[in-house]
Amino acid sequence: MAELVPAPFRDLALRMALEPGRQDSLFDLARRSWYVPADSARDLTVRFHGHRAGNPAGPASGPHTQMAQNLMLCYVAGARIIELKTVQVNDRLDIPRPCIDMTNVGYNVEWSQELRVEESLREYVAGMMLIHQWRFAHPEGNTAWQGPAGDPVYDISLGYDLAGIRSDKVQRYLDGIRDASRIIESLRAQLPAGMAAARALEYPARISDTLTLSTFHGCPTDEIERICEFLLAERDLDVIVKMNPPTLGRERLEHLLHDVLGYDEIRVKESAYTASQTFDEAVEMVRRLSAFAAARGRSLGCKFSNTLEVVNHRDFFPAGNEVMYLSGPPLHVITMTLTDEFRRVLGPGLPVSFSAGIVAENFADAVACGFVPVTTCTDLLKTGGYGRLPAYLENLALAMDACGATTIDEFVLRHFGNEAEARRRAEGSGIDAAAWAGVLNTTTAAEKARRDPRYHADKNRRVPKRIDSRLVLFDCLTCDKCVPVCPNDANFVYPLAERSCTHRDLVVQPSGAYRVADEEKSFRVAKKHQIGNYAEFCNECGNCDTFCPEYGGPYIEKPSFYRTEASWHEAAPRDGFVVTRTETGARILGRVRGGEVALERRDNALVYRNGAVEVLVDEATGAPREVRLLEPLDGERTIDMGLLHALAGLLDGVLDASRVNQINVAWMTA
Repeated sequence: MAELVPAPFRDLALRMALEPGRQDSLFDLARRSWYVPADSARDLTVRFHGHRAGNPAGPASGPHTQMAQNLMLCYVAGARIIELKTVQVNDRLDIPRPCIDMTNVGYNVEWSQELRVEESLREYVAGMMLIHQWRFAHPEGNTAWQGPAGDPVYDISLGYDLAGIRSDKVQRYLDGIRDASRIIESLRAQLPAGMAAARALEYPARISDTLTLSTFHGCPTDEIERICEFLLAERDLDVIVKMNPPTLGRERLEHLLHDVLGYDEIRVKESAYTASQTFDEAVEMVRRLSAFAAARGRSLGCKFSNTLEVVNHRDFFPAGNEVMYLSGPPLHVITMTLTDEFRRVLGPGLPVSFSAGIVAENFADAVACGFVPVTTCTDLLKTGGYGRLPAYLENLALAMDACGATTIDEFVLRHFGNEAEARRRAEGSGIDAAAWAGVLNTTTAAEKARRDPRYHADKNRRVPKRIDSRLVLFDCLTCDKCVPVCPNDANFVYPLAERSCTHRDLVVQPSGAYRVADEEKSFRVAKKHQIGNYAEFCNECGNCDTFCPEYGGPYIEKPSFYRTEASWHEAAPRDGFVVTRTETGARILGRVRGGEVALERRDNALVYRNGAVEVLVDEATGAPREVRLLEPLDGERTIDMGLLHALAGLLDGVLDASRVNQINVAWMTA
């Protein structure tokens, strides 16, 4: 199932309540990868459109910010300014699968929300509520989470044209973002009675009053301007305009891409130049919009930058995708250069947010440029996933200590050694020295990035290594790389006792008579640590396959579980499983190689259905007691008894309450 399905809020909240105590993780992010604010002389807080955020780090609008559990994962890993995934009126997109290629540089063909607009709103409210619960009603909550260092800010993102933004659907979304009271009360009612503290919390009704505008590549200047004016004046929002890399100009951009960085294989889509704003057009637009915003008591800023449209030269995406969107190391250099050019012209009065190839090693330099927020996406899709984010903040703390800074403004002044010149320019300008230092530092950071070999092509051609092995239903290297690289927490670990047995298939006649096959087969689970996939959180983006050392793809070969029998049926013919309740316990339904099977325990026996044949099996001995035909057979049928053992293992594993997962949490209480 490539279509994402949000989880019941009750299940998410209960997982958050139980999982840290059961397995030292939260939505499968290990405790060691959390960022816990420490009492410190350092103050990392920043202001974003007048709102205080605990630090300037966050996820870019993208795959890490479209589901409630994603927002919680961002927060617990250290993000404090969370750019929600772009919402647009067309919410029934046909996105190619796979859609994310992080083999080395970073490409994608996925560019908008994959949920319905109303689902996106519900997920954003649910994510806010989970974070609020974590801070103020969870045993893990402490003064560090509750204080200023824990303050989150949510920034919404809209696209892609004025007609869509003005549509009733998108306007209802904006109304809900402005006042989420109705949704909050609906979700509050889903919380288990045992979560009294969470049920009693007063949740903020206003999710956001700030917006980052993401327009189509090549959107005309007058269209962008009219959208911003509408959002500023009629919706009373502070607005960030996302800029496009080709604004730098063909000659400068391709000099950087090919001559400086050496990415000769990458070719920019021709229309990206012909349809994009020129540099001068963009500057004048920003000047006009800044004045328009100021006259209405709002603020206007720029985000650098969007991804870069390039010609698809790889065979990763399905055939027919002629264009893909570049991110990662080369985009960092291009975007830092573009940002520098803008700031040289527009000066320190322009608020700037930044997202292009941000990693732990360059995050502090970007913060020193005065960018708020500094967001990341590509890096969080690499090995370690959300767990890569704490290193950003740890490196920032080290850099602040190195220059004796205790606040972000002090750090901006001191990090690159431009404090004296910044103070000179600030005299009599009415603009503080830190803002001037940010402009000067952008020039320094851009020059540093162009010289840094880490962004060059020869440093970014390595691909994840594979071994000569293919994934199967049970057992693998259990490296767990597939778990954190999934933005939605679709891949998970479940425990399963080692088991080994022999069995013989059954040969069933149309009369119902049967015999035991001569060939003896074996069934074996060698490892206690197994990998599963929660299908309704999986959009088949392919990222887990990129980083899995074995062939086959975890989202394809590992067992995929659905939340409801209805969704399992809808996913046909894709293989997968669903666990349902019965009067006597649990039942597992499966679709394996196109055939349907089922297993449940009843009166110390296993009831195994394989197509039209039902077999009653003694659980202690594994011997068949009885065979029933559920419908006539048109010939002799061989019943694979190995599937019985596989189903029993899957049922035992995912319902094992020693580890909380998205399947068994539905069976738990607070």
